[in-house]
Amino acid sequence: MAHTPRARRRTRWRGTAYVVPLSVFLLALFVAPLVRLLQLSFRPVDESNAALPGYTVHQYVRVFTEPFFYEALIRTLLTAVLVTVLCVVLAYPAAYTLAQRRPGLLRTLLFVTVLSPLLTSVVVRSYGWVVLLGANGPVNRAFVALGVLDQPAHLLTSYSAVVVSVTHVLLPFAIVPLTTALGGLDRDVLRASRVLGAGPVRTFARVTVPLSLPGALSGALVVFALAMGIYITPLLVGGANQPLAGIRVYDQISTVFDYPVAAALSFVLLLITVLCTTGLGAAFRTWEGRLHG
Repeated sequence: MAHTPRARRRTRWRGTAYVVPLSVFLLALFVAPLVRLLQLSFRPVDESNAALPGYTVHQYVRVFTEPFFYEALIRTLLTAVLVTVLCVVLAYPAAYTLAQRRPGLLRTLLFVTVLSPLLTSVVVRSYGWVVLLGANGPVNRAFVALGVLDQPAHLLTSYSAVVVSVTHVLLPFAIVPLTTALGGLDRDVLRASRVLGAGPVRTFARVTVPLSLPGALSGALVVFALAMGIYITPLLVGGANQPLAGIRVYDQISTVFDYPVAAALSFVLLLITVLCTTGLGAAFRTWEGRLHG
């Protein structure tokens, strides 16, 4: 009786009933504000940057024609790509170590160590980098003691400091899916590679990495999306003058009070993020289809 058409329809409707509250919740708290923000991005402004009735594309024209905005978009995209590459490259050794460990206390401790930054506020971790890279911080003191520098350098407010700190903040998001992918590899395939004469390095490069690419891609997409919109870490470590889109949006809202242009810049940033992640996912699926087809 459980497999009759009526029973299947009842089960299907019951599943739909469970999904409806979550859908309404997401619609109310995610889609509706985005629609309101999109509407705001087309509003004209007066001399005091107050939004006026009516609609115009002037804010989007400003985003694409004023260097203050479009250079920030370009720098943000390049930074997100750089951070994504660094996170994936650094995630492989950590994820490989975790995946090779047998279940036990040591593996649990290593995994907790990887995940523990996610239990700490991004603000706290960002301030940690402010302390480390400050004029009297441990990094400057170590460089001076080793003779690398004659006097403390201005490490804060630099682009390198922003890249390093953002990479540290987002690295766990690359390690977790990659660990899952590496842990699910067929050990017999790896052993077969060794038996056929491939050394550890060649096995890793020609077998392990290709088979774990879905996990690497998952982590890369998450890191890229987060890096495109991150602003608190670059703001605290790099300062308000860093030409990144998130900081530009924050500046337009908190200092200039030009909400329409901030909304327009936000939507352009969102569109670039969606197009890049969708394109990368489609390219990977095409490559995977050709590989297995």
